Amino acid sequence: MSSSPADFNFIIRDATLADAAAIARVHVDAWRSTYAGIMPADLLANLSYAERESMWRSRLSRTDEAGVVLVVETSTGQLVGFAGAGPERTQRPDYPAEVWAIYLLEDVQGRGVGKALFKEAARRLQQLGFDSMLVWVAAANPACGFYAAQGGVLIDEKQEDFGGKAIQLVAYGWQRLDELVA
Repeated sequence: MSSSPADFNFIIRDATLADAAAIARVHVDAWRSTYAGIMPADLLANLSYAERESMWRSRLSRTDEAGVVLVVETSTGQLVGFAGAGPERTQRPDYPAEVWAIYLLEDVQGRGVGKALFKEAARRLQQLGFDSMLVWVAAANPACGFYAAQGGVLIDEKQEDFGGKAIQLVAYGWQRLDELVA
């Protein structure tokens, strides 16, 4: 999929094993900018590019899992974002699919990249046979407004421990992916 807002050219494509290091960089940098003041500072400071790269190499090497990992690449070849989606991780019957990761570098946010990436992830879930999905997000994350603007409905909440701190998470759901990707 290609997209081209007036001031920014990018493509969205399937991730490859060769993207692992760049995805790791985006993952760590996006966590540090997005979750500053939300997640414990120690947790963010101790994020490791090498550990994330290893995690992504492992994930991208597995061919036995249903799902998709997409990357956003600029016209100059810089990877600036990614999304991961597939079966919902707790086997929830009412929302069987999940966008379990979507991150962009801070300097490309607000340019339509996230919306294009999110819709492409939903479209790909549709192609895998899913008709509804959810996404979990920290309740204090400004992206909550993004998910609501995309038609997501608040459907659940829970707390999870991150670095010794209980973080409130909320789930946004989409009952009909065909409406989201239209």
